[in-house]
Amino acid sequence: MTADAPPKSRLTGRIAVSNTVAMLASRVFCAALGLVATMVIARMLPGVEWGYFSFVFGLLGMLAIITDLGVGRAVIGKLVHGEPDEVAEIATSFIVLRTLLGLLGYVIAVGYVVVSGCPREVIVATALAGIVVVIATPSHALTVLFESTMRMTVVAASEALARAVQVALTVLAVLWAPTLLVVIVPALIYELVSIGIKIVGVARGLGGPIPARHIQFSWWGPMLREALPLSIGLALIIMLQKVGLLLLGHFDTFESVGHFAVGMKFADLLDTAAVAVIAPVTTLLVAVWPADPTRFRQYFRQGTAALAALMFLALVAFWPVADDVIALLFGQAFTIADTASRVQIVAALFGALAHLALVALMAAGRSTLIPGVAAAALAVNLVVAWPLIAADSFTGAAVAGLVAQVVLLVAIWVALRVAVGIRRLIPLWPMSLLAVAAAGVAWAGTVVARQWEPPWLLTAAVVSVGYLVLASAVLHFTVGLTITRLRGHKPDDTVADR
Repeated sequence: MTADAPPKSRLTGRIAVSNTVAMLASRVFCAALGLVATMVIARMLPGVEWGYFSFVFGLLGMLAIITDLGVGRAVIGKLVHGEPDEVAEIATSFIVLRTLLGLLGYVIAVGYVVVSGCPREVIVATALAGIVVVIATPSHALTVLFESTMRMTVVAASEALARAVQVALTVLAVLWAPTLLVVIVPALIYELVSIGIKIVGVARGLGGPIPARHIQFSWWGPMLREALPLSIGLALIIMLQKVGLLLLGHFDTFESVGHFAVGMKFADLLDTAAVAVIAPVTTLLVAVWPADPTRFRQYFRQGTAALAALMFLALVAFWPVADDVIALLFGQAFTIADTASRVQIVAALFGALAHLALVALMAAGRSTLIPGVAAAALAVNLVVAWPLIAADSFTGAAVAGLVAQVVLLVAIWVALRVAVGIRRLIPLWPMSLLAVAAAGVAWAGTVVARQWEPPWLLTAAVVSVGYLVLASAVLHFTVGLTITRLRGHKPDDTVADR
């Protein structure tokens, strides 16, 4: 282990919190700037080119099913528990494997638009934008190296700086030449800046032992075998998240697809924030299992409660002022999607909690349970979506997604509890109290907003502060999470057992 990387014995709650704070701040910053860039492009590009742009990057986003394969989550245990020489070989093999998966994704994307007869502009744009996938896939491999050593501040810095550069270049691009191919270039620059900073960090040993110069192909077999059930499960979960758009496009109108996509934008922001919390907790869970099940339980309970508190905060801030926020960002015509957007935010909350339970299953070496659970949730979505869409269009699709996410969360919790055999693993009491606090504050904020119509930003700020006061008390008295304890070396065992 390098001098710069924390030893395994110090992979504690204190380091996890510092990583979480850095990643959360970076992700919120990047999400805000990304939204600005999207709004600029949408307003400046001709309508048809904006459609091409959305299609191309939507297609590239779906390729995560191929380019990820869950290998990163499967390999992190080897990076945490392996000896330095072994870890160096694993790191190199992992980076090369991810690079090849990125190239495969690029070929599939370009091949799809060619075979499906897309317009020439879409084919050319995909060929250019697809380079993003080729760069981003090995870049994510480097992120996993930093995750294994709890050095996510490097990743946070690289993403924040790269996003700032991208937005600045996007503004210049639309002012200079607002055309499809020109506005794609800043996305490529983003990936180059991000991976460049990560490469420097890895070379300095911040990602653990410096990757070996030779490739051990023998590692690929175990990596892919361990990742297979996880990759199938993740593919099904991605389909679960996106199937509402596909069903609306088939059974309803594309106007409904557009309204449904508004709520998805907000749900994606919650997913981004959730990953910032989940990544450090994942490393802790991998590090302590199976040697210390007590600490595994402690980290999972506190991580779940903290994640729930964060997700409820977003829900409370958004719920009373949803129509105002939608009107500001997307225009008055989209405010009819406010109810669907609220429902999608709730679904994203359940999805984030399910994601944390999913990585806990992976950390415990029980990834084989994930595909069945994900398939059951997807089946529920498909069964209930059809009649709900027929009855209530895009709002019905949002409700179907919420039902499916609840099924997914409960099923994964049950699977996790059975798999690890640890009593009182799920912090039901803290989350119930957080839910009651969030519901009460959101209801009060909604009543005030409708009765007196104060500035929406003031309403959001007041309800957020009110909820934070209540949530802090809940976390303190139920799972022992306070600022003082979070800054300590490890969580309080006694309080965490409440």
